[in-house]
Amino acid sequence: MDADADQPLENLDLRGSPETVAAQRRWGAVGRRAQRAGVEPGKVFALARAVVCRWWEHSLHWEQEEMWPHRLQQASCGKVGGDVERWRAVARDAVIFPEVVAVAGALLDRGVEELVWTDSGGAGQRPLTGEGHFGRYLGERVGRPWLGPLVAADGGPVITWKAAVIRRRRGKPVDPYDAGPWQVRADQQPPTMAGLLREQTRAP
Repeated sequence: MDADADQPLENLDLRGSPETVAAQRRWGAVGRRAQRAGVEPGKVFALARAVVCRWWEHSLHWEQEEMWPHRLQQASCGKVGGDVERWRAVARDAVIFPEVVAVAGALLDRGVEELVWTDSGGAGQRPLTGEGHFGRYLGERVGRPWLGPLVAADGGPVITWKAAVIRRRRGKPVDPYDAGPWQVRADQQPPTMAGLLREQTRAP
C-alpha cells in the first residue's frame, strides 16, 4: 500500500477478487502489445489508469454501476460498512485494475483509432459525441454498454487522447507542449491514495 498514506493497512487480500487476479495475468500480454506498437507500456498503463480513476470518481452517481461496489466489498473482505470513503481511497487501485487493463488493451487495439476518426467526421470534422462508435466500443470492453455517453461528457483524459489522435490523423502542426496521445496532462493525473485520505481528514 502507499507508503506515505499514514494508514495502518499494508496489504489487501485479493484472493476473493478473481477479476483483479485475472487482470494481473492479462497485463503482461497488453504490455507486450504496447511494445510492439512502439509505445512504452508504462505510459499506456498510466493513461488507462487516469481514465478509469476519473470514472471511479463519478461512479457513485452511476445508478447502473454494480461491479465496483461488489468488488470493493471483496477487496475489503466485507469490512466497508459505513467507512465507504476510506475504503474507496484505500482499495481504489485494486478494485479498478481489471478496467485499467481492459482500457489499456482497447486503446491499443487495431482499428480503434479508425473508430475515433469516423466519429470525428474524418476530414469533414464534426463534434465528438458519446453516441459514437468509440464510446460504445469502450463501454463494451469494460462490460458497461451504457458507459459511452458518460465517457464523452466527462472531459477527461480519454477525450484528450481522442483529440490527439484526431490532430495526428488530420496532419495538424504539433504543439511543442503536446507530448502526444499517451501523455497524461498534469491536471488529469489521478490523486494518490495518500492525497485522498488527507482530503478526507480535512473534510468538515
